[in-house]
Amino acid sequence: MTHIVGTARVAVFRWKAVVPLLVLGAVALGLWLVFADRIARRTAESVGTTLIRAEVEIERLHLDLPHGRVEIHGLTVASPFEALENLLQADALVADLEPLPLLEKKLVIDRLTATGLKFGTPRKTGGRTGGQADGVMGQVNHWGDQLRVPALALPTGKISAARLDPAQLTTLRAAAALGARADSARQAWDSQLKGLDVAATADSARRMVERLRGAKATDVKLLGDARRTLGQLKQAQDRVTALERSATSGIAALQAGAAGLSDAKQRDYATARGLLKLPGLDAPDIGAALFGSAAVDRFQRALYWVELGRRYMPPGLLPRATPGPQRARRAGATVRFPEANSEPAFLLKTAELSVQLGTAGAAPRTYAASVSGVTSDPALYGRPATASAAAPGFRLGALLDHVGPTPRDTATASLAGVALPPLSLPSLPIRLEPGSGTVALSLAVQGDEVRARWTMQSDRVRWTRDSSGGAPPSPTGDLVWRVVSGIPTLAVSASLTGTLARPRLAVSSNLDRALAERLRAVAGAELAVAERRVRAQVDSLVDGPVAPVLAKVTVLGGDVTRRLGGERTQLDDARKALEQRLRALTGLPGMRLP
Repeated sequence: MTHIVGTARVAVFRWKAVVPLLVLGAVALGLWLVFADRIARRTAESVGTTLIRAEVEIERLHLDLPHGRVEIHGLTVASPFEALENLLQADALVADLEPLPLLEKKLVIDRLTATGLKFGTPRKTGGRTGGQADGVMGQVNHWGDQLRVPALALPTGKISAARLDPAQLTTLRAAAALGARADSARQAWDSQLKGLDVAATADSARRMVERLRGAKATDVKLLGDARRTLGQLKQAQDRVTALERSATSGIAALQAGAAGLSDAKQRDYATARGLLKLPGLDAPDIGAALFGSAAVDRFQRALYWVELGRRYMPPGLLPRATPGPQRARRAGATVRFPEANSEPAFLLKTAELSVQLGTAGAAPRTYAASVSGVTSDPALYGRPATASAAAPGFRLGALLDHVGPTPRDTATASLAGVALPPLSLPSLPIRLEPGSGTVALSLAVQGDEVRARWTMQSDRVRWTRDSSGGAPPSPTGDLVWRVVSGIPTLAVSASLTGTLARPRLAVSSNLDRALAERLRAVAGAELAVAERRVRAQVDSLVDGPVAPVLAKVTVLGGDVTRRLGGERTQLDDARKALEQRLRALTGLPGMRLP
């Protein structure tokens, strides 16, 4: 019997499974085609709002992944500084992406073009999402609070002198400390003088002189005792000399402290003057009072972007922590460790920008600018981020070098023929409308060291009375109005130096000298009276406690000097008497005995 064995046929595709997969893929592709742009738009708005701490709105976003392109239309970014103002608006942004880094969840933009960029446009609703004390904005505001200058407190026509708090006066604290030092020094010197026991040593020498009166030159033992007593006298004199030297040094230090009370009093005069908000009539003081707040505001905005760049473009290859995914509990944080020779998580290689800036009484001008090297990992990219623009009347240059461990940020910008924003002079019912002019800003921050300069110039300024504040009229306010209203030009210059922890601000303008001279002539008498009141208040609080301390130091110096002089005289007299007696016994006149 013959058996035929057949081979079973195995199916390559399981059609019952392939069909549902194809259907599922088709549905997913359809959903992607329908909702991808919407999801990407909302994600971009959310990420931008988180970075800027202000609303980011996009009218339309289109993803063209096959061609590696993203198009954004109608971009609006609210200002993190002003509630009803936009930071910028853009008609269109087109980005060319590299597709391969997307597989690693990295975004690399080869080229970005932005057209129709406008800055400072108004908006109807507030767009700030973070408080003024949150994050980078809070750091910048805290930094700016160190530079706030007192307003020009002259328009009321009357200067009052309020009562001072004694705890604010350094002279009282210095006097108390000096008095404690004097008491401690007196106790120490009294203890050391008692320890010398000069009286006992001198008495012992005088008794030895009496014993030597009936002695002979052959009394060897007595002569030896006399020589030992003479040695004790010399040791006592050395101890008195050492104490005298120490006391002289201590008295000199106490006298220097007493002299320093006068300097402390002068500082208290200045402190009282500052607490009463009485600015000086020197030109720099007036410049800081008039334009200091405006200068600080400009420096704060520039520093905000520097700090924001340092946060999202950290220097070096240090690990960076970001908030983890939202969970009901223990959300934690995600820590990313950059790897050398790898692609950055975000990189914008080149951006070409078309910027529109308004001018006074004319259509907006369009300028071209470029940005390159913006990345989340500067150390991996290896090159600094740069921005530049150049056109007639417009210049911009910036460099953010975060490649090394110490970040270096520099920027310069100047714009001529632009409409300058109006300014209200602090504490004065006067409004300045600069019109068309030139504004320039330069900033250099290396590590914690900062150097910045802001200038504003205009040849056709307009001064107006501002009655919205409701400030009552005053002779001094009228004087200020008469001075400034006759000045047709404006030139303001502010400089910032020092460290981020201890910045120093200096402001000057062409108004300072003219206003200072007129105020000195008219308001000088009133200010002199107010200063005398302030000085009288400081004197009344300080002179009473300080006088006994000064007397204590004077008496202590004289007392210690007198007592040491008396102790030295006793020892010198006893030594002379003993030496004379020893010479008489030994028969060696003129010879100094050991």
